[in-house]
Amino acid sequence: MDIISSLNNPSIKLLRSLNEKKYRKFYGQFILEGPKSVGEAISAKTNIVKIFVSQSKYEEYSGLISLSGAELVVVGDKLFGKLTETVSPQGILAIAEMRASKEFNPKDKPFLVLDRISDPGNLGTILRTAVATGFNDLVLIDTVDPYNPKTVRSSASGINFVNFYPLDEESFLAKCKKNNIQIFVADMAGANIYKTKLPDDKFCLVIGNEGNGPSKAILDNADKVLSLPMKKEMESLNAAVCASIMLYTIAGNKL
Repeated sequence: MDIISSLNNPSIKLLRSLNEKKYRKFYGQFILEGPKSVGEAISAKTNIVKIFVSQSKYEEYSGLISLSGAELVVVGDKLFGKLTETVSPQGILAIAEMRASKEFNPKDKPFLVLDRISDPGNLGTILRTAVATGFNDLVLIDTVDPYNPKTVRSSASGINFVNFYPLDEESFLAKCKKNNIQIFVADMAGANIYKTKLPDDKFCLVIGNEGNGPSKAILDNADKVLSLPMKKEMESLNAAVCASIMLYTIAGNKL
């Protein structure tokens, strides 16, 4: 069994390049880290291209490696520590293929819209909650790359169960109008979500930018603006927290 110990190895160079958005886009690939993420990617039938395992963890992860069917790269422990951004590496990384982009055609099922979310950690948390509440279709309007390693880690494997639809604002609004999709927008100036009757289908929820909120065009086209009530000492919540509470409120007892 060959043990890779050099940063100049071609597979190591490929792995490291995927920390940058331009290379993720070029190769159509991204990084998964940890046995849980890799295992759930396999279960979700995400295509795993290569698996990198530290020498000391090879035996422990042999079953997972077999299930993946991917090319195996065994890495010396010292080098493996340089390949991950986590404080306590779990000894396994994978390169996976991104899901192929599809044209977005709204259906009756509610979906989530992220309008200029800029923080990778926030996006990952939102993905995690979206999957937990059944919002598996996400429209991304000028939002941070969902395959950013920090986003992937924060999503706690949620990245494997969502469909991304990058759209510009004009296209999103046109799609909603054509398909009679109601637009509900989260904004601190909106109506109390707990006192608002919401439909079961044919709507979307928009979560806006962390600092500036939703765009004016989206607010102007909203069927309803919703807010979370809070004490006067606070004006707003973190975008990921707001999204999580609203998604669970909307999902209600349907989970």
